[in-house]
Amino acid sequence: MNRIIAILTIFVLQLSCMHVAFAADNNVTVALHAFKVVATNNGTRLVATTEAMPGDTIEYQVTYSNTGTRPARDVLAMLPVPQGGISYVADSALPVAVQASVDGTTFAPMPLTRVVKRDGKQITEIVPVSEYRFLRWKLGEIPPGASTTVSSRMRLDGAPVNNVRS
Repeated sequence: MNRIIAILTIFVLQLSCMHVAFAADNNVTVALHAFKVVATNNGTRLVATTEAMPGDTIEYQVTYSNTGTRPARDVLAMLPVPQGGISYVADSALPVAVQASVDGTTFAPMPLTRVVKRDGKQITEIVPVSEYRFLRWKLGEIPPGASTTVSSRMRLDGAPVNNVRS
C-alpha cells in the first residue's frame, strides 16, 4: 500500500517540478487530477482518487490555465510516465494528437518506432507502450482566462489493460 501511494506522490512531484518554470514564464497554472477507472455495466466511470493499488487504472487529467492578461503562446503540455510501477495505456491520451518519448528528449507521434538489428538486417519495430516515459501535446495558444485539459490513462503493475472511455 505504501509503495503505491509513494508512486502516486512521486508522479505528482515529477509533474509539478516539470512545470515550475513553464508556469512562471507564461502565467500558466497547472492542475493535476487523478481518477480511478471503475468498470460498470455500461462501460467505465471515473472516481476521484489519491490512492491506487496494483490492478488499478488511473486517468490523469492535467489542466493548463492562463491566468495572465495576454495569450500564452506555444504551450507544451507534458505528462511523465514514471518508471517502476506505472505504464501508459495505449490509445488513452486526449487530445489524440499526442507525442511520446522514451527519454524525455526525443518526441514523435505514436506509435513510437525504433530501428534494430536482427539476423544481420536493420528493421523497424514498434516500441512497446510500457517503455513510454513521457507524453507531450502541442497546445499552441491559450487565451487569457482560458484553460485546456489533456488526459491519459496509466496502469499500475498487475493491472489489466482498460482503455475504453466512458
